[in-house]
Amino acid sequence: MKISEMIESLAEDLKSYASTDAIFGEPMQLKESTIVPVCKMSVGYGGGGGEGRDEEDSSVGSGGGAGGGVKIEPAALIVESKGDVSVVAIGEKGSKFDSIIELIPEAVEKIAESAKGRKKKEKEEEE
Repeated sequence: MKISEMIESLAEDLKSYASTDAIFGEPMQLKESTIVPVCKMSVGYGGGGGEGRDEEDSSVGSGGGAGGGVKIEPAALIVESKGDVSVVAIGEKGSKFDSIIELIPEAVEKIAESAKGRKKKEKEEEE
């Protein structure tokens, strides 16, 4: 297989990982809020090849190779509550995971308020 064919094949394989399903997780319902996990994806690949001639017997040899990798890591949460949408970053360099933990009480409070508001709205619509 030629090196160009190897790289094309590798790129096609890696392309299958780079979809919106890999970046945006399934929306989750938490009481009256919708939470969508968002991931960061890094993709890298490369290859090389060459050939040479043996001076003693004039034989020719060649070789090549290709490799690649995909890294997927959590990046953020998209939170929809009461029609408001916010993005909460996760694990950025230099940030502390504790800051996410600190947001939990506020998120729970917002979710509870959202649930009350939607129930009230649904009740008004039924009347």
